[in-house]
Amino acid sequence: MIELSTRTKATYTYVKDWMMLRECIAGCLGSLQSISHQNVKLKLRLPEGTSAKFVKISGALQIIKRATGRDAEASLGDLRFGDKRDILVQLAMAPDTSSPEQVSGDPWDTLVSGLEALGGPLESDDMRSVSVEEVPLLQADLLYGDILREGSVAQLPRPSLLAITMLPAPRKQSVGRPGSPPIPPHPSVVQRRMELLTSDMLTRALTLVTRGQPDRANHLLTETRSILKGLGKGGLPPLPPPPSARLPPTPSAHGSGHNSPNPGAAETPARRTPSPPRAELPTPFTPAAGIDPSTITALDAELESALEWISHPAVFGRDSRKAVLQAIGVISSQRGYTFRTPAEGLWATRIPGIKRLNDRSKEWREAADESLMEEA
Repeated sequence: MIELSTRTKATYTYVKDWMMLRECIAGCLGSLQSISHQNVKLKLRLPEGTSAKFVKISGALQIIKRATGRDAEASLGDLRFGDKRDILVQLAMAPDTSSPEQVSGDPWDTLVSGLEALGGPLESDDMRSVSVEEVPLLQADLLYGDILREGSVAQLPRPSLLAITMLPAPRKQSVGRPGSPPIPPHPSVVQRRMELLTSDMLTRALTLVTRGQPDRANHLLTETRSILKGLGKGGLPPLPPPPSARLPPTPSAHGSGHNSPNPGAAETPARRTPSPPRAELPTPFTPAAGIDPSTITALDAELESALEWISHPAVFGRDSRKAVLQAIGVISSQRGYTFRTPAEGLWATRIPGIKRLNDRSKEWREAADESLMEEA
């Protein structure tokens, strides 16, 4: 079933405990009732005249790059009311060699430039006219199936075009004058990078465990947790200093993919294999401004849950491996249907239909439990 759902990019939910079957079915039905766009595809194109090239596209269910290298297509699946999909597109731009500021090989130009340097600037840089040019960088279009018209495909009225401002090359700076600081990455980009990093490292950890290398998998996930805490290791840039504000305590992780009910709901007794002692408790996160602390906490909870059983191959291969596969799909696709773990609840709570049917299923379960108790 795992291989089938992986090849078809289908939606599936791992149900370990039959007592959570009601909530899982309710979440899937609530998702079906909330569909707004079917089989959404994001078409990306590099406009003529740009020197950019596609380097990497991540965050979609499937990526297709055309042979020309200037067109790509990202499959997003079905979208529901309240949904949000974040796709990261990494581009590389060739340096502009057509600028007149380039030093020529003419001796006369070399002589004149030397004299100009001795005479100093004629006017301040602020008064000098600066040529600003808008360069088209990326064009995006969206295609989707119309749920009101069976079999029809719709698209946006007009594609979206991303353009960037190209400033002229800076002149030689005077001695002791500091250069302009680099532009920091947008918080939403950093956050999505963390999500995809967590999903990718969980996938690599599963591969290492399959190869009989649980120690390397343990070390890999431990380093990933350090990155999430803002150490700035690996390919992620260091985060700016966090604001001074109190954050809610970190919720505990749900180990082994066990189905823990939503806070406030009546608990259902279930048999559980005793878990080994935890190495350490997660500390509350203080992420930078613009980074959602609940997202970082949920990602860390999934890493901690995998680390809990990764050193116990028998239990990990039987139950925890499937729970990790579930977490990988949830994080990479940003789709959740239940509230069993913080990561699933993070995206399931965005869809009103899922939350509504999930609450209703709890009411039905409580009513059934009360009737059984009265009969007993």
